Amino acid sequence: MRLWEVLWTHYLSEHLHLYVCVAILRRYRSKIIGEEMDFDTLLKFINELSGHINLDATLREAEALCICAGENGEACIPPGTPPSLPFEVTSMYNQQDNDDIL
Repeated sequence: MRLWEVLWTHYLSEHLHLYVCVAILRRYRSKIIGEEMDFDTLLKFINELSGHINLDATLREAEALCICAGENGEACIPPGTPPSLPFEVTSMYNQQDNDDIL
């Protein structure tokens, strides 16, 4: 729950979730590289970490990575990368006035 709360605050960056992912990969990189995990094995390994990640340490490292990357890091993230919102907020559903329906 706490992780979701931190991510939804967009603290430091709206892309903090990417820095959290990098922090997790950095923490387990020796195991990932040592076992030469393919994509499916890596995905399974990361999913199995659920509930076993030291959240405080991971968030501290993600924060440090975000600060270190600064504006240059933000510039490398393509516009529209979730959870970014589009510049023009439009409704996903076309709304019609009651007069238009009849």
